[in-house]
Amino acid sequence: MFEIYGEGIFKNPVIRQAAAISWAFFLSLFPFLLFLLSILPYLPHYDKLQFYIFDVMLANILPADIKVYVTEYLQDTLIPNLKGISNFVTIILALIFGTNGTHALIMGFNLNTDVKRTFFRNYGIALLITIAFVSITVLSLLGIYYAEVVMKLFNPVNSISWLVNNLTKIISFISFPLFYFILLALFYWVGCLKIKRFREAIPGAIFSTLLFGFITYVFAFYVRDIARYNFLYGSIGSIILVMIWVNLNIILILFGNELNLAIKKVKMDKKIGDELAAQIEQQQFVQTSSAPNNNDHNIQL
Repeated sequence: MFEIYGEGIFKNPVIRQAAAISWAFFLSLFPFLLFLLSILPYLPHYDKLQFYIFDVMLANILPADIKVYVTEYLQDTLIPNLKGISNFVTIILALIFGTNGTHALIMGFNLNTDVKRTFFRNYGIALLITIAFVSITVLSLLGIYYAEVVMKLFNPVNSISWLVNNLTKIISFISFPLFYFILLALFYWVGCLKIKRFREAIPGAIFSTLLFGFITYVFAFYVRDIARYNFLYGSIGSIILVMIWVNLNIILILFGNELNLAIKKVKMDKKIGDELAAQIEQQQFVQTSSAPNNNDHNIQL
């Protein structure tokens, strides 16, 4: 399996695919954030949801230094101008442009497959995945909010007061890796044409989720203690860091997809081998069972 997996990574230009997909994903990132922030005012508990996006969600997705850059851009540039540009047409256009990254990723999943979907079907699936991602994000943020409200209705005893005070951190620590895993599994299942069952998408989703946590820690250390992009490039350094971060995550997602395909290929080869072995065994049994009958016939003659 490791030989097939390595062949899938090195024979197929995964790194080159990731670079192309990352560019499309980066260009769609800010329209997607514009869409997400545009629909928040129409939801209940708007102020609290906005707090969770900046202090909880981004903190679990981005390394600390990159989170600071993205938060400053959103709070200082995007949100103050949001009321002037937020309307139905803008929201729809932001959703369409924000779907381009998802569409590019789906195309990357199926680049080396013989079966192809039409452009409109691929884009429709990407649009549904983007809407599902936004819906799950909003529901998870609302879930954190209501969990806090319910817990604070009770008068906690000293033994669980620490739990209540740190509930947001605990829930986010558990829920966001789980959310990332479920989203990736659905992504592989719906987006990749060779993955027919949901359980076939699970190994790659687990692998990418674990690598995501590891890479997040390593990249945060690199940005904080080694890289000095702001000193070298000025304000554009933060954009470079975001692009590198997007590229790393796309590589991880493609690695997970290749793992799913490698496992499926091993299972298919084993199934075909077992079927051939069964056919050969059956033919040998027929030949050996018919041999005594031929000998008896010759003796009678």
